[in-house]
Amino acid sequence: MPEPRTAFAGVSTVLVTDGASAVLVDGFFSRPSPLKMATRVAPDRRRIEEALRRLGVTALDAVLVAHSHLDHALDAPVVAQLTGATLAGSASTRRIQEGYGLAGEPFEELVPGRPVGFGAFTVTPVGARHSDGDRVPGEITEPVRLPARTRAFRTGRCYSFHIAHPAGSVLVHASANFVPGALAGFRADVVYLGVGQAGKQTEQWRERYWRETAGAVGARTVRPIHWDAFWRPLGKPLKPLPKAFDDLDATMATFERLADGVDLALPELWRLE
Repeated sequence: MPEPRTAFAGVSTVLVTDGASAVLVDGFFSRPSPLKMATRVAPDRRRIEEALRRLGVTALDAVLVAHSHLDHALDAPVVAQLTGATLAGSASTRRIQEGYGLAGEPFEELVPGRPVGFGAFTVTPVGARHSDGDRVPGEITEPVRLPARTRAFRTGRCYSFHIAHPAGSVLVHASANFVPGALAGFRADVVYLGVGQAGKQTEQWRERYWRETAGAVGARTVRPIHWDAFWRPLGKPLKPLPKAFDDLDATMATFERLADGVDLALPELWRLE
């Protein structure tokens, strides 16, 4: 059986596929401008379809939503509908799907620690924490109608995803924070590790973060994610978040010091590896 391969598509959007089965984390492609985010937003179907084409995706088994903020969940119900996938996430993510008029589409509410099968993959959601400074905390309790204000996309429950396959395993950990011991007992060959705002933490915090994530699962390959300015369209080169929000250089310097024998590098957009 072929090993699962992965591709990065900005923020924390990660494709995991063995060529027959495929799951996608988040699927955030619209990337609305700061002006739109200051008013009202809606999925951009043209950008979504173009991104799926660049990824070579026509069908998915699941779209997994790490939490329900705009930069994770805005497009997810549309991506799931276009690809025949089950949308999987929290009750808050379900409110987004309902508000889009897609209540009849498949949905799986994820429970931390309870594995779910999607094609050849077994996905175990792991309870996670949003990075410090969550600006839109809480649950979404009413359907999100479009166009919607950014603050309508509240966090809901946070997950990281252990994606197991007979030929290998992947961990997608979207938010730069950790629950001590949450990943004990899991193993993953490849880790996509959220780093947004980690550069504003102390060196000691970043060391603990690495140990609780990449170190805990014995990763051989680590690809930092959620480092790019998520309002820049994917047709332009990715750029790190401005220094006012984060310091990617500081994070990478810490990780490079800790990554003994680990293949550590920023992922290349669209490249299947």
